[in-house]
Amino acid sequence: MTAPAWKLFRAGFFVYIFAEKLQWGMKGKFIIAAALLPQFFFLGGCEPFKDLGLEGRPRALINLPLEIYDIEPEPEGTATYITAFEYPDGYDYIRDTLHGAGAKVVLYRDGEKVVSAPADGLVPDECRVVAGRLFSARRSDGRTEILCDGESLFSYSGEESVEGLLYDGESVLTLGVGLSGGALCLRKDGEQVFSAGRGVPVGPADGDGPLRLDGGESVFFYREPLVSAGGDDALYYMVRDGEAMQMGLPEGVSMLFDAVSSEGNVYVAAMVSGSAALLHEGEVIRLAGIAGLRVSGLRLFSRDAQLYVTGLITMSSGRVHRAVWESSGRLVFRMETRGADWIYPGSGWNYFVERRGEDVFCLWGQSVLFSRLGRFWSSRCAVSFGGDMYVAIVEPDGRTSSVVRSDGTEILTVKGVVTQMCRSALILPEEDP
Repeated sequence: MTAPAWKLFRAGFFVYIFAEKLQWGMKGKFIIAAALLPQFFFLGGCEPFKDLGLEGRPRALINLPLEIYDIEPEPEGTATYITAFEYPDGYDYIRDTLHGAGAKVVLYRDGEKVVSAPADGLVPDECRVVAGRLFSARRSDGRTEILCDGESLFSYSGEESVEGLLYDGESVLTLGVGLSGGALCLRKDGEQVFSAGRGVPVGPADGDGPLRLDGGESVFFYREPLVSAGGDDALYYMVRDGEAMQMGLPEGVSMLFDAVSSEGNVYVAAMVSGSAALLHEGEVIRLAGIAGLRVSGLRLFSRDAQLYVTGLITMSSGRVHRAVWESSGRLVFRMETRGADWIYPGSGWNYFVERRGEDVFCLWGQSVLFSRLGRFWSSRCAVSFGGDMYVAIVEPDGRTSSVVRSDGTEILTVKGVVTQMCRSALILPEEDP
């Protein structure tokens, strides 16, 4: 690699991925995410992840009218983590007829491979980085086993889908749902703390999931259908630190899309008497600009310490628009979207990732930054921070993956399937489990 190319390479990627600050949707002690990744192969044989103390690429190289600033200092010891599955040569991960046989689950911390373990029996979407550790779940013979950095921590009776996981350096909290119509269970180191026989988690299955932290306490929300009533009627609950409390909701609530607790304040995105609304402290805040239109997929996120609501609007013509509202209910953004899309809060504005047929599109507001042929594994495969967006795209044949910066530059190529990128602060126990 030539000297100018190497300088641009260093200044254009490593500073922001491994030195700058991440703006992520939820504020918290940990950033919880899941993913998987194979071996890094850098173009031109350049050594990866060198000169991590660079100040960043010149602002003039950023062709976006975007002010770059740090919103909140990251915890000490924060690093960039990438997880992936490394498949053997010739493996068809799309058909996966071998069910992962011979695959490795790999964790990189700031470019250094710190974990490589057999992936047999592991579900990619249930491998997650929590507090800088790689946690995963394996199910067999009627039991669920939780692993940390490839080593078994504990197991318990019953096969559960692990929807959320928290780790504080001492204990592991898991939120699981029985695979055969079993209960919703909150467990501490495998021991049941709370259970709801017909409970269904409320909140996104992607991102950091329904189990979150607020003031050092675990919080999640769930709905329990009313069997006798039929239809969509249900009771809704918040579980804080293992204690459940029924939520007092206004009349006319027919669906809760998402709910968060921030500094003890509860915010809920819901349908109320047929209209989309944000609920807070007994107030029903109607979302503007959607009269007579169908709204779906409401989600809550924060940016610049402010809460926002995003969702999809189906127009009378059948066209679908992505919209963003402030917590006051004011519509601040709307654009037509042609496929499933995800929002990533950035410094001062929002990035979006869309799938349009066989292509993956990265957008800043309504501006298309780049498009690439390939697959987008999940919402956990992109991050926005330091004024840039980074998206991991799997090639159609699944043999390689590429990380592409928002200006369209391909930063690295990976042999295998990248399933996550995230920022996380490492927490180690006094003695490794």
